[in-house]
Amino acid sequence: MYLSDRDLEYAIDCGKLVFRPRPEKIDATSIDLHLDAVSEAKIWNMQKFSEHEFATGRKRPELRIAHYKLGVFGEGYLIAPPDEIPGKELEQRVIKRGRQVVVRPLGFLLWQTKEVVGTNADKNADLICFVDGKSTRARAGIMVHLTAPTIHTTWNGKVTLEIANLGPFDIVLEENDVIAQLTVAKVTSPPAVDVTGSSSTFGQTDVLGTGR
Repeated sequence: MYLSDRDLEYAIDCGKLVFRPRPEKIDATSIDLHLDAVSEAKIWNMQKFSEHEFATGRKRPELRIAHYKLGVFGEGYLIAPPDEIPGKELEQRVIKRGRQVVVRPLGFLLWQTKEVVGTNADKNADLICFVDGKSTRARAGIMVHLTAPTIHTTWNGKVTLEIANLGPFDIVLEENDVIAQLTVAKVTSPPAVDVTGSSSTFGQTDVLGTGR
């Protein structure tokens, strides 16, 4: 059962739903999520990673996705998008232009929500949250939160968004842009497992889940 606007407001008021800062408005069954500061946008440093791979004898930069540790790996290879350089528009798929981030076709980056969202383990947690894209944005080709849209019961923090441009346009993003939305549903009963102790990203404040 999904929560309506009245239920969402009540869940925030009583502390069961974590949503900070408090939303200025709540839609019929969802709450908008905004992009955090531009300084939080990150891309993978493929040049550095490729140089390391080539030095070890590999012909292509390969990542064993089932075995890598995101926190450790990201510390070495996640960087801020480069500043725009006139005349080199085609060399980078994601660039920073002042207070904007420009995502060109096939560009990919990580960026987090301004809001801390989730559920409170101390409030008889029986809610589960989902992060969804906005249809009007998707029709221009932008995808957010490519997989794992579920925010499990008792987890809260800033949400890392995996943003990709699959459309034909250069997409311009700024801090506070509405990029996604949160929907909330009830679970049949509070879970026996508390993710506050088992999740490496609980309470995260950066895209790697390392900032607490």
